[in-house]
Amino acid sequence: MAIIDTFLIGNIVNTFRDVITMPVIAFILLAVFIIGLVMQLFSEQFNFYGLLSIAAIILFFSGHLLIEGSNLLALSLFVLGAFLIIIEFFVIGTFLGILGVILLLLSIVLVSGNMIMYSIFLLIIIIIASFMVVGLIKSKKRKIPFLNRLILNEATDTESGYTSFDDRSHLVGETAITVTPLRPSGTIRYGEERIDAVAEGSFITADKKVKVIHVEGTRVVVRPIEE
Repeated sequence: MAIIDTFLIGNIVNTFRDVITMPVIAFILLAVFIIGLVMQLFSEQFNFYGLLSIAAIILFFSGHLLIEGSNLLALSLFVLGAFLIIIEFFVIGTFLGILGVILLLLSIVLVSGNMIMYSIFLLIIIIIASFMVVGLIKSKKRKIPFLNRLILNEATDTESGYTSFDDRSHLVGETAITVTPLRPSGTIRYGEERIDAVAEGSFITADKKVKVIHVEGTRVVVRPIEE
């Protein structure tokens, strides 16, 4: 009975190996892996595409590692590549992610046993995936959340509360006192604040009450108030 069970298990394993390593099936699994990974990149959370991608690559490696003389180095490279890609999600930069992808693709080619054919497979799938990425971005205006942390997306315009200088436009119409003579530039005091200002004319004496009539950038123009 044990011999029969062992024989049956052996047949199942061999059948699984033969099916998974068929070029057509292997190509489909690699396509599901890479395209599923691309679709996952467009999602904020782990979803069905990510699960499908992981399942496909596990099946691919499981079948090919059952071949006699299979390269365990390929499995090691795959694990290291996957680890580097995961680390990339927590470290700012792209070097680790790129290195991880290279190791991952190299592991796939090595474990296949047919480097030329599987390199062509990967090239075709990557081209298809690239067209998908471009199509998704253009047609649906979708963004890759992973890239958001590498790109400054916040607006720095006036409407968002940012200015490239100390905005003093609120001073227009306010009154102040000249601290120094304005010939035509000098210093005025508005409350407890000292501000550089320019006289509307050519000269305004010190301790003179003035009115702010114009502000352009950091340039504050004042006019003396006649008493």
